[in-house]
Amino acid sequence: MLPACPWRPAPAYDIVADPELAPLVLLDAALVVTLEALLAFTPELAPNALTWEELTPTVLAARQLILHARHMRLLIDDYRAKILNDDEIPF
Repeated sequence: MLPACPWRPAPAYDIVADPELAPLVLLDAALVVTLEALLAFTPELAPNALTWEELTPTVLAARQLILHARHMRLLIDDYRAKILNDDEIPF
C-alpha cells in the first residue's frame, strides 16, 4: 500500500470563519499518523512483499483500517471544500 498523503492543515482564517473545521484538522492529522504507523509496523502491506497466501487476520485488519482512513480523509476534504464554498446561512 502506498504511503498516506501528507497532512493538510487548514489556514487560520478558515478556522476563524468556520470553527467546526478545527476538530477536522486534528482528525486529519491523527489519520495521517495512524496510516504512517500501520505502514511502518506492518511490512506485509508493502506492495512488493504481499502475496495472498501471506494474508493474516492482522494484515487484513490493517488493510481495512488503511482503506477506511483514506476514505475518511477524502470525506474530510469534501466537507472542507463545501463549507468553505458555501455562502448560505444554514438557519
